[in-house]
Amino acid sequence: MGSIMKKWDTMGWGIAAGILGTLTGFFILAFWWSSENDTSLSYFVHTVFIESQLYKDSILTVSVLFNVALFWIALQSQWESFAKGVMLVILISIPAILWIQGQSFFS
Repeated sequence: MGSIMKKWDTMGWGIAAGILGTLTGFFILAFWWSSENDTSLSYFVHTVFIESQLYKDSILTVSVLFNVALFWIALQSQWESFAKGVMLVILISIPAILWIQGQSFFS
């Protein structure tokens, strides 16, 4: 069992999990926002996220924050390589979020 679990402790699987974690965070936020505002999921995705510059950076920030829990769980499980992959996704997301903030500030 230990060798099977260690097979998943790679940076590649951590990157994949980080991307999936970001998407999961996005859709959890989208479902929550849609239900609270009595709108559809497609309205949230197209109008609030894609077409609006106002909330895009905040939505991405909350989505990426979902990976912090994933990172912590990986560290507690002593999956260092997996945790490095998740952290790489977080660190790549930060400049992207800052760029989006700059775009909305200057438009």
